[in-house]
Amino acid sequence: MRKQGMDPGRIGAILAKDLREFSRDRLWMILTPLSLALVTAVFLLLPDGGGSIGIGVYPGSLADAFDVPGAPEVRGTRIIMEGFASEAALEEAVLDDDGGLSLGLALPEDFLSDLLTGDIIQVRIYLAGSLPPGLERAFRSGVREMGYAARAVLEGRDPLSLLPVSIPDLDAVLSMDGNAAGPAPMKVRLRPMVIVMVLLVESLALAGLVAAEIEGGTVTALLVSPATTEEFLAAKCALGILLAAIQAFLFILVTGSLGLDWAVISALLVIGACLSSAVGMLAGSGGRDFIGTMFYSLIFLIPLMLPVFSAVFPGRPPLPVRLVPSYGLVQCLYGTLVRGDGWKTILPHALATAAWAAVLLTAALMVLKRRVRSL
Repeated sequence: MRKQGMDPGRIGAILAKDLREFSRDRLWMILTPLSLALVTAVFLLLPDGGGSIGIGVYPGSLADAFDVPGAPEVRGTRIIMEGFASEAALEEAVLDDDGGLSLGLALPEDFLSDLLTGDIIQVRIYLAGSLPPGLERAFRSGVREMGYAARAVLEGRDPLSLLPVSIPDLDAVLSMDGNAAGPAPMKVRLRPMVIVMVLLVESLALAGLVAAEIEGGTVTALLVSPATTEEFLAAKCALGILLAAIQAFLFILVTGSLGLDWAVISALLVIGACLSSAVGMLAGSGGRDFIGTMFYSLIFLIPLMLPVFSAVFPGRPPLPVRLVPSYGLVQCLYGTLVRGDGWKTILPHALATAAWAAVLLTAALMVLKRRVRSL
């Protein structure tokens, strides 16, 4: 007798059976919560701000001359001035990697008077050995600007008045999140990257479960029952979406990343979970054991991770990276969680990601259906 249609009750029964099998798999029951806990812990331990830069000044009495308005914090990074009683002590502190100093300035004793007279001032600069060599020119220019600013303060003028060009709202122009308060901290910019990684890595668990059912003969036993191939595939698709979306949502809740646009973020998580489910079924249909399944999974995961890492670095990624299915998802999460964009802004990327997810899900279901019927 031919089986008719798709029964939601049978799909639910297969899904419940899959969840029980997943809970009995010690490997994934240990790795899944452990990996999620480790990723969340590392994210929570990341610093919120841009850190600080220590600058030593000799003579120590001149340290306050560089403490001009606007200098204590530059684009989220605090500048800490420290005075020294001798140039030898300054040099030793800069050379000490644990001293906390990135730059040392050895100034003449009559530095302030020379600023007012306009004489040429010789300044010796000490750079920490841990800094890249290319920063030497940048620090030289910075010292010159600090001298101009200190001179303006001594004359009772605004330090910016000596500059030939005026740029209003400098932080708003240069920031990565369009916020005049400054650029988004690295911890905020890493949040979309971690969410996408959590979604994609969960495909490994689904791939392992699918491969185990195919090789263990569970699929054959199910098809002898009233369940159809379509119901089996629907249950596997629902399982992958459920596992990926729940883990990503837990990470968002624990790290406080939900924000005000919870509906937008939830929809993006579902789209990303569909993409992850497709990858898991494709990898599981090709793998025959644990090693084979991992190999097939990495073939898909490595390209999908490229947009994740490219989002952290400035600049537009190359065309091959923009064509990767996960690129739109990364852009949507970055726009929502970092810049605060709404549906109107992220809609093109969201539609592109949804289209990719639909294509990959269709391909995964076709490949898995063919594999099941060949048993």
